[in-house]
Order: sequence, then C-alpha cells, then structure tokens
Amino acid sequence: MTTDLPRLAALGPADVERFAREGYLVVERILSPERVEALRASFPKLFAGTFDTGVYPDEWYWREGMSLPDVTRHMANAWKADLTVAQLALSADIGRAATLLTGWAGVRLGQDTIWWKPPQTKAVSYHQDSSFMDFLDPPQTITCWVTLDDTHRDAGTLEYVPGSHRWPLTPIPAGFHAPDDHRALMKRAAAAAGIADPQPAFIEVPAGSCVFHAGEIWHGSAPNRSAERMRRAIGIHMTPADVRFSDRHGGYIYRRYQRTGDPTLDESYFPILWTTDGRRTRWIEGYCADGVRRAA
Repeated sequence: MTTDLPRLAALGPADVERFAREGYLVVERILSPERVEALRASFPKLFAGTFDTGVYPDEWYWREGMSLPDVTRHMANAWKADLTVAQLALSADIGRAATLLTGWAGVRLGQDTIWWKPPQTKAVSYHQDSSFMDFLDPPQTITCWVTLDDTHRDAGTLEYVPGSHRWPLTPIPAGFHAPDDHRALMKRAAAAAGIADPQPAFIEVPAGSCVFHAGEIWHGSAPNRSAERMRRAIGIHMTPADVRFSDRHGGYIYRRYQRTGDPTLDESYFPILWTTDGRRTRWIEGYCADGVRRAA
C-alpha cells in the first residue's frame, strides 16, 4: 500500500487493544513540519472566505467583524473548499487506521471539522460525537483529531475521560459553544453511569500529532487561557462504510444530501476512504490534485 502517513500505517494489535480499553489513541508526529505549516496557512484563508474550489463549507461559525472575538472558530467540511485540507481529510492512511481500530469493514468520511482557538477564547462543551449521528444507521463514528500546534493544558487542549465510551449515548447537547462549565454535561452523564469522580486526561502533544477517539467517548476543551498560544486542529469524522440514512428525525445539515426514497449515502458527498478489500472512492486522488471530481 502506498502511504503518506507512515506512522499510521504502522499501527498494530497493541494499538487496537489500547483504543478498545481507553476509547482513544494518541499517535505523535504523523505530519511533517512542512505539511503542518501548509495546513495552518489554510485557516486564515478559509475564515476570510477564500476557497480553492469556490465551494462553501457546510458549516461556518465565526466571521471577521461579525462574531465575538473570544469564541472558538469552527468550520465543517472544509475539504469541499480547500485542497490542502482535502488531502488530509481524504487520506487513505487515516481511513485504514480507523478501519483497523474499529474493526469495521471500512470507513467513509462523514465530515471534517476545523477548530481554531486563539488566545483568550472560550470553552467547548464536553460531548459524544456519535450523539450527532442519530440521522444515520448505525449512529456511529470515529474521529481523528489532528493538532497543528503544540498543545497545552492552559491553551484549551482536548480533554478525554478514559473509558467513558462505555457509558450510555446521550442526546445532542445544548450550549455546545462557550458554556459556563464545559464539563457539566459529562459530570451528569458520569453520575448516571455510576461514576463518582471522572478524571479527564489532557492531550499535550507536539504539532502534527493526532488522536483517534471513539464516537461515544466524552471529550471537550477548556478556555484558551494563554496569552499567546494558538490551538488549531482538524477533526476527521468517519462512519462505517456501509452506513445508511435512518428513519429518525434529524440531520438538519447533512440529510440535505439524501436522495428521495434512497437511504444510501452518495459517495459524491460521503466518500469512502478505505475498506478492508482496499476500495476507495475513485475521484479522491484527482480531486485532491486539482479540485475536480471526475466520474469513474
């Protein structure tokens, strides 16, 4: 298999066992400094509305001159707008690693998420990613969170509660951005699960590292209290390759891509990154090169 992220291609049984036990797996330094710098350069372009492809992302929170300066900047499906992001979000190695860790037959991209937490910006509430997938069957996801800065506890790095992926799945949380207590929902879920004193683990890793986490694990981030440290990251959220749209109400953004009377997910919008028999959506490589999705 050709690879652009060799650290991920080297994952093995011990990593699978740790992921199953803890609900997350840290892999340091998967990206070169040059690739990290290229991804950083995409952030100000994206939030200024400068898109390689001329296509808007699906979600875009925080606008210059319109939004409060102390709120975390967030964007979803930037792969549709920026080819540097697309090369990461559509990576075969990330898809292969996710398939290995979950034991699924394959994964497809559900969405990417851009996170930009400048100094003195507010918290993001603890949540479970799979809560947002109730419009799919099965409502499952695995995330690869890629850091573009050295992460620090005082700069609002990601926090996990190890083992909390075994707690019950909760509904979509209210007050996702800038809560007064970013751990409040997690503490409530811990009490319901009979956990008296849940202890968060703080992800402090070099830029260019990643964390894979199960969609059911509780995670969030505190305010960036530092005076000068940025916390930029990209989340790549993947679903089982054979996932289908559910009959449940919901999916206010992504159900727009469902064809009438057809529960299958269209690879034009939810491309397959990897399957155990080596299949990938065919247009990915060409698109990452020049932004054109060509029919097979």
